[in-house]
Amino acid sequence: MTKIVINITLVLLLFSQLAIGQQSKTLKNAEYSFSENILSASTGKVQRQWKWTGNGLQTISIKNQLTGIEYAKINNKHSCDWDLPGAINDTTPAELFNITVIENDDEGFINKHLQVISTIKYPKSKVEVQHVIWIFPDAPGIRTQLRVKAMEGFSPENLPDKEGERIDCGHKIAVPSARTEYLPLNFTVENARRYWGYYNNPGSRHDPAREMLEETIVTGYPLFLTEENHWASGLSVEYDNGENGVCIVKESPKCVNEQSHYTGSFYSGPDGLVVTGWGLTPDEIITDRYRECWATWTIAWSQGNDGMQLALKQFDRARYPVFQERDMFLLSNTWGPANPGGSQFTKEAFLMKEIPALAKLGIDVMQIDDGWQKGGLSSRARDFSPKYENGWKDIKREVDKNGLRFGLWVTAQLATTEEMKKNLDELGFISWKSDFDHLSNRSDYEARAKKYRDVLKHAWMKTQFTLCPEYDDPRYGWYYFKEYGSIYFQNIQESLPAHLTMVPYQVLRQHWLMSKYFNSNKLQILLQNPKRTNPERSDAPQHSHSYCFAMGVPFVPCFFQSAQYLDEQGQAELTSFIALYKKHREAIFNCYTFPIGDKPDNQSWSGFQMINEDEKGNNYILLFRELHNTQKQNAIQLKLLAGETITITNIETNESRVEKVNGDGKINFTINEPAAYLFLQYTVNK
Repeated sequence: MTKIVINITLVLLLFSQLAIGQQSKTLKNAEYSFSENILSASTGKVQRQWKWTGNGLQTISIKNQLTGIEYAKINNKHSCDWDLPGAINDTTPAELFNITVIENDDEGFINKHLQVISTIKYPKSKVEVQHVIWIFPDAPGIRTQLRVKAMEGFSPENLPDKEGERIDCGHKIAVPSARTEYLPLNFTVENARRYWGYYNNPGSRHDPAREMLEETIVTGYPLFLTEENHWASGLSVEYDNGENGVCIVKESPKCVNEQSHYTGSFYSGPDGLVVTGWGLTPDEIITDRYRECWATWTIAWSQGNDGMQLALKQFDRARYPVFQERDMFLLSNTWGPANPGGSQFTKEAFLMKEIPALAKLGIDVMQIDDGWQKGGLSSRARDFSPKYENGWKDIKREVDKNGLRFGLWVTAQLATTEEMKKNLDELGFISWKSDFDHLSNRSDYEARAKKYRDVLKHAWMKTQFTLCPEYDDPRYGWYYFKEYGSIYFQNIQESLPAHLTMVPYQVLRQHWLMSKYFNSNKLQILLQNPKRTNPERSDAPQHSHSYCFAMGVPFVPCFFQSAQYLDEQGQAELTSFIALYKKHREAIFNCYTFPIGDKPDNQSWSGFQMINEDEKGNNYILLFRELHNTQKQNAIQLKLLAGETITITNIETNESRVEKVNGDGKINFTINEPAAYLFLQYTVNK
């Protein structure tokens, strides 16, 4: 019997090679080839290779082409990178039907790349699988994804749809669901596993006990038992005392506190790394089309955790580019001064006063929140046409007169494509705040993606979505859906509700944590008026307007307050700061942002370093000396600058100095007063 199986496998291998033949294609530094049953994908920085085994594609090599380090060095236990327990396993015969490779940019939503699709049939299991590889030129990683379709006769019965568990001697042991990725990483040599993820419902994580980032570093080797992690979105496997490694990210809506739709787990063990979570229940595998599973990013990095952060952000930006024309603006939102409701600020009389006040400050977009629509409020809102007596006519005339653009709030589920298109046709540009979503199954994700894409294609580069992750409902996560715009961050208010009162160090703390593993130009953060904040629940009144606004400089700033409620001093201060910020906004928007200094706790030096890869050397440092800090001078460790000589310019005073960065990356900075900041630009001297 064994002999027959081997012969069939050999025949299938020979057939696939003869049918497909040798292939190759390049796009700039991206390369693909298929020869002698070896599929190779290279970005110019990382290379991954698979072997066609007769059961599927098996990863045999992951190589950092910049360092020459190869990571897949163990005997691969699995003859296929994926499985479907009960239907597809490592011995299930497969047919490699074809391999297609094209240049693709997903209809303009992402950067151009090589797309490699291997179509594989499992006649016995009645399932077809497409293994999809995206190869972005010069990216530090490669994206893989499964697409699955049922053949006639497929039965979903008795197939597991999520992680299971078994009881052994009273101990609960995780049982993996469908495998979506396998990496033959070596856990028998010295290594560490860094798991991280972000929480959803950020508005309920404002106090210092509820940080947005969950991060755990696990040491100890070799791994004799399987190490399971169900909450992380990313895993960094770190070798050479943390200097080099491989980072794996789930492109899914998974959050630490919201597993969402079958996002699976990481399983690190003696046989390598298994990533589970197809994102499809068995009964969602249908016969009329392929459906997408959650994708995986495999990123090779060096230069320690700083290098890992940079490589992750570089790949994230290859996958989710920002478009300055569409995504770069300074936004206001009318809900900002709510106490606690904000619909009263959608009245036409209020808007007519707010528009010129916003324009005077230098705001680009006025976003009208819940209340502009004709029907209902909150999650029950519908009939998304303007409630105003003359429709948009009078308000648009005032907006155009003052050089602003529009933003509008909608409910993600109830706003129709036709309603949004109609408002776009009337207003010309709209930044949508998409609220109150609930995505519980694959059809929900498909429907929402179609809606967003249809609206964006209707007014190309004249509209974008800000996706709201508030509340505990399953929504978007932090590494998914970002081709449609940015993510809205934290409902924080001036006074009510009490638990959302703005406290500067708590706001800065969460911004600092978000910047570690998330691209700042995809995060829309809210900036409140410190002088109107309730002093019984916050020390915000002891901070300047510019200090509080500066906390949003590395991100997409949202002026979550009212311009007409600013006093004369506040108007002058913010007008000056915003004008200065906008001179550097484009360069900052293109930077990769890193947290530097200590984690904000109201008595530290903290801040951000913004690294720009353009040839002009427009890099930035933003430092905050917090309210209860007593040190006028502090040594701050900078990222990826050890041993370099840099020229630092104070943007507000134009004073410059040349500094030699120590071998440990540290430079001394001075801030004379607490609750003050430094806004600096630096260039690396050649």
